[in-house]
Amino acid sequence: MDTIVIQSKHRPASDDSLARLLGLSKDIDDAEDLTMWFGIENESGEIYRVVGVNGIANYVKTLKQLRDAGYWVESLEAEVPGALHAVVMAKGDARRL
Repeated sequence: MDTIVIQSKHRPASDDSLARLLGLSKDIDDAEDLTMWFGIENESGEIYRVVGVNGIANYVKTLKQLRDAGYWVESLEAEVPGALHAVVMAKGDARRL
């Protein structure tokens, strides 16, 4: 699993716990080989982090792990290579209630 943080977007306080939960240790610059992508939204609804996962099984396992931890996950139709397959919102966000 690899991650890219969008530097111009606000990184919420919950990002450290999310990174620990998923075992994200460092940001990468290029990850073209990854097959499934999901974005992480901040409190403003902006995607500030993108995570790439190898293989559908690992992708499904990762999204289940996030749901079990209380994160809200919205699946998307990724119609082009490199498009997001899901968007994840931090737990407790009032916009999702």
